[in-house]
Amino acid sequence: MDGLDPREPTPLLSVRHLSKSFGAVTAVDDVSLDIMPNEVVGIVGDNAAGKSTFLSLLTGYNQCDRGEFFYRGRPVEVSSPATSRRNLKIEMIYQNLSLAPDLEVWKNIFLGEELRRFGWLLDRRTMIRRSQEALARLNAKARPHDIVGTLSGGEQQTVAIARTLVFDRELIIFDEPTAAISLNKVRDVLQLIRDLKQHGKSVLLVSHRLEDILEVSDRIVVFSHGRIKAIVQNRDIDIEDLVRLMFENRGGDASA
Repeated sequence: MDGLDPREPTPLLSVRHLSKSFGAVTAVDDVSLDIMPNEVVGIVGDNAAGKSTFLSLLTGYNQCDRGEFFYRGRPVEVSSPATSRRNLKIEMIYQNLSLAPDLEVWKNIFLGEELRRFGWLLDRRTMIRRSQEALARLNAKARPHDIVGTLSGGEQQTVAIARTLVFDRELIIFDEPTAAISLNKVRDVLQLIRDLKQHGKSVLLVSHRLEDILEVSDRIVVFSHGRIKAIVQNRDIDIEDLVRLMFENRGGDASA
């Protein structure tokens, strides 16, 4: 797949032939993938399958050795987390959330991207208002002046997601969001993913909990040994099917 097919709908994000090596180890090997607008894509694979490195290339924390990025059909550069946010409209929700627990909610939402008037004066009023609007869209219990460290894990996750709405990110990446939370909170997280899709966002969900992947994904991408082994529509498949795709014939690659 060299370039984009003009006969097909324009993907939100396309990557072509991404490769990344660390010394003698090839962590991502010639990966090409399209993510469509308003789509939830699940990513699965065994440990060391290349998932984390692939995400690091999308978010700009590592730079690819070879490959191209396209945002809505337009080639763009991704050289840092800042360029990923700006050029690919990506926000990453890490497992540890990367929030500042001693700061208020609104300060976390705008951390590093504060709004200013006259080029230097913090626009506190606008930031608080926009934070409240984003929290309300997510039906959050948290309020802009709450201290993040006093919130439950689920509410902290909502704060991290509110940032994506405030800055109008179009692709939200969740890295193992349900790995260390209760079953009740798992349901809340999966509902948040559904809500993001209803708000017109696209989501990449990386998880070892295959039941979560099956519950919310439109398509599922299987990584193995740094390559995409299979891409399947989430129709009439179950956990056993995914396990079979992940572990059988590890040396081969396929897509569907």
